[in-house]
Amino acid sequence: MNITGFPLPRNLTRWQKQSLLFLLVFVLISLVSMVVPSYDTGLDSLEPPSLAHWLGTNDIGQDVLIGTLKATPNTVSIAIATSFLAIVLSIMLGATAAIAGGFVSNAILRLVDIIQVIPSILILLFLAALVHPSFWGTILLLALTTWHDEVRVLRALFLRELTRENVLYARRMGASWFYCATRHILPAVLPSVLGLFVQQIRQAAMKVAGLGFLGLTDPQLVTWGSLMQDALDHLQSPAWMWLLVPPGLCLSLFLLSVLFIGRGLEVYSMADGKEP
Repeated sequence: MNITGFPLPRNLTRWQKQSLLFLLVFVLISLVSMVVPSYDTGLDSLEPPSLAHWLGTNDIGQDVLIGTLKATPNTVSIAIATSFLAIVLSIMLGATAAIAGGFVSNAILRLVDIIQVIPSILILLFLAALVHPSFWGTILLLALTTWHDEVRVLRALFLRELTRENVLYARRMGASWFYCATRHILPAVLPSVLGLFVQQIRQAAMKVAGLGFLGLTDPQLVTWGSLMQDALDHLQSPAWMWLLVPPGLCLSLFLLSVLFIGRGLEVYSMADGKEP
């Protein structure tokens, strides 16, 4: 039974199936990371991959495999939480602008225009360099610098749904805006919202990896980007292979998985729910 209010995908492509498989692998890695040993320093510095250290060690003796397992849930969780918080803010402001109209709508759109004039990446880098955010600080910082990207798109979606006959009839019958939003508007825009949500996850993952690579997050916050930073001083030695490839490969596979799933959601968010 379809309880989501929009057509569910019937035939996934090979790439989408593989993307879902990769995402399941990342979920399993996140679960496994809860029971792996702590990411401590050791005496075996820059050891190549061996039976003792499957992916080698860095310059202070930390196991690269353990670091990758620790970094996976941090990076993925920050990306998903950032996307969720940003899309919720965008939905609230987009819906308010569409329903209220007039001065309220103009005020929200002008606020978005003002924020978009200043490159958000510069604000992000400046604030990150200033505070070196922790796990929750990184989520908040990323969400506050990305929420404005989808406000106009969501406002247009809500405006379209407000002119639908089912919404107009419900309002004439005395239905509240809350009823119309939860029963008619949100189910109709949910596929598009999911597509935007997945797109935000991809962008947030790249940003959190970038902040970690630049050393702008809490040093105790292990991410794929912070692991790749360890390879910078060893690019002229063979150590770069086991320092750079594992986190870089994880980031690439995650981004590709999210990309293909997002493309699938874009297809099924069409009005007829059919793949072109």
